[in-house]
Amino acid sequence: MLTLTTVTARQLMQLNYLKGARLSETSTVRMLSVLKALAQCHVVLGLIMLILSTLADYVSSRINTIRFYGLEECCSFYFIVTGLVGLCGAASYRRGLVITFLVMSVHAIIIFVPAIVIVSSFDIHFYQHECWGECDWHLLATSLPRNSRCQIMCGDHVDDNMRVTMTRLGTDYRLDAGLIAAAILELLLALATTVISSRTICSTVRVGM
Repeated sequence: MLTLTTVTARQLMQLNYLKGARLSETSTVRMLSVLKALAQCHVVLGLIMLILSTLADYVSSRINTIRFYGLEECCSFYFIVTGLVGLCGAASYRRGLVITFLVMSVHAIIIFVPAIVIVSSFDIHFYQHECWGECDWHLLATSLPRNSRCQIMCGDHVDDNMRVTMTRLGTDYRLDAGLIAAAILELLLALATTVISSRTICSTVRVGM
C-alpha cells in the first residue's frame, strides 16, 4: 500500500480527486502510470510514422512516381495528437480528456490504421509489379471530369514508348513496409489504450454510483 509521502504533490491532487470515487491509491497511481506510458508510445510511434511517410514522399518525388501524398502524414499527426491528449489526461486525470483519449484510440483502430495499411499495400503492389498509370486528368485530382479516361498497366504490357506518356505508380517497398509494421504496432497500442481507458472510466463511474 502506497503512503501519501511516496507521491508527488501533483499525484496527491490526482489521488484526492479519485478518492472521491473511493479508488485505492495503489490502483490510482497504477492506472495513471499505464495511461501515461501508452500516451508516450502513441507520440513516439506517430513521430516515427510521420518521418517514414515524409521520406516516402521525398523518394517518390525524386523518382517521379505517384502516391497518395499527405494521407499517411495526416494519420501520423492524428496519432501524435492522440498521445498528447492522453498525456494531458494522465497528468490531470480530467475524465473528459480520458474519454477523448479513448474515442481517438477507437478512431485510430477503425479508420486511420486501416487507411495507412491499405494505401501502403497499394504502393508496394504497384511498385513491385512495375505499374504505370495514364489519365486525361491528374491522378490525385479531387474531382473527376465527365467522360474521363484512366488506365493502369503493369509489367511487360508497358513498353518504352508508353512510358513516355505514363507515370510510374508506387514507392520503394521498404519504406511502405516500415509504415505497415508501425501501423500494426499502433493498432495493438490503440487496442490496449481502449481497454485501459474503458476500465479506468467505468471503474470511476461504477464506484461513484
